[in-house]
Amino acid sequence: MELFKQHYLDGFPGNELDSFFYDVLHMKEIISFESGLEFIGDINEFKDCLMSQDNTQNDPKVLWFNIDVPKGHGLAPGDRVRITVEKI
Repeated sequence: MELFKQHYLDGFPGNELDSFFYDVLHMKEIISFESGLEFIGDINEFKDCLMSQDNTQNDPKVLWFNIDVPKGHGLAPGDRVRITVEKI
């Protein structure tokens, strides 16, 4: 509950969950694709960077990603992940 209060500081007290569920129900998916993790970079003591470029150099239509995630994710190179971008 504290996370919702931090995220919705400009809302009315007590409506944090209402705002959260409104956003979840009204998200518009932009893109979702699956890919294998090519590399996991150690950024610092708090986060790692997940990366996959696949064959972008050979096929310019291939999507790739480079995203920071908190430590403790349990992922390893070769694992398959789904990347989803949504507009709220």
